[in-house]
Amino acid sequence: MLKKRLNLIISITIGLLIFGFFIYKLGLEAVMVIAQNINYVYIILFFLSTVLCFVFSTYRGKSIIDSYGKKIPFLMLFRQTIAGWAVSYITPAARVGGEPLRVYMLKKEGNIDLKTGTSSVIMDKFVELAGSAVFGLIGLILLMLIPNAPFSLKFVLAILIVFTFLVLIIFYYRTVLGKGSLSTLFAFLRIDRINRFKNIIETLEDIERKMEVFFSHHKKAFLKSCFFYILYGFFTILEFKFLLLSVGFNASIPEIILALTVLGVVSFIPVPAALGFLEAGQSFLFLILNGNGSIGLALSLMMRINAVLFIAIGFTIISYFTNKQLKKSF
Repeated sequence: MLKKRLNLIISITIGLLIFGFFIYKLGLEAVMVIAQNINYVYIILFFLSTVLCFVFSTYRGKSIIDSYGKKIPFLMLFRQTIAGWAVSYITPAARVGGEPLRVYMLKKEGNIDLKTGTSSVIMDKFVELAGSAVFGLIGLILLMLIPNAPFSLKFVLAILIVFTFLVLIIFYYRTVLGKGSLSTLFAFLRIDRINRFKNIIETLEDIERKMEVFFSHHKKAFLKSCFFYILYGFFTILEFKFLLLSVGFNASIPEIILALTVLGVVSFIPVPAALGFLEAGQSFLFLILNGNGSIGLALSLMMRINAVLFIAIGFTIISYFTNKQLKKSF
């Protein structure tokens, strides 16, 4: 526990230092970009696009849950999606931090057993990561076409994308063949030898059987969830388009995809909210694209403001959920 806290403190410190450096170098210019070009119509459209991204993320998860014969109201799942995102955003593991909360809320609010809930959330995450990998591949191709982009950046991105695709392919085929990936990994690491985790392999095997059923017998639901990810991706592009227009920059679709690729890469860095790394990545990208890193920093700062708003909404939902559970206990 002490080691985890120390690692967290170190990662936050590094993030703050990087954040402070870019604020010192480009902060005034970025604030001027925002102040001189702010357009509230585009900000409203940006906010609405963010809401629609959550809507399609919710439908993606709902299509998977429905395939298990479990019914949960859309608004309930919508709240859980925002709450899970809020937790993920502030944890070092930005891509997976809120999933346990979603499983727990599915159990308590939707009366969905933990194994089914866990399986559905993992399937939802699989679709999300697969879609992100495709976006990343497109971003890599576009990055290759930029002559002054550093080779090291192209190499790191290529390695990350290849690794992601390999993990997804191995996970898919092992699940379909009934061999499992999670249970095999836990057995290999001998986690089941730890007293508190003795029964974990059996539980994971049950979850993996549910995932095997989903892949083998619910192809329509799988394709439906992929369709909702495509809609999510489309509105994510619109989200960035409106955000950049709100600060006076009319970005092209390739530029937006590159900005999304940077966002995807930095979200894997084990620093809460990718603090500092998001600012560095976007500033560096727009320095390469347009010779003006302050646009990238302005983009990052506006993204932070939007994120804080939805984090507040997410934790309000969590607070309401917690109080409701406490009342039930009493």
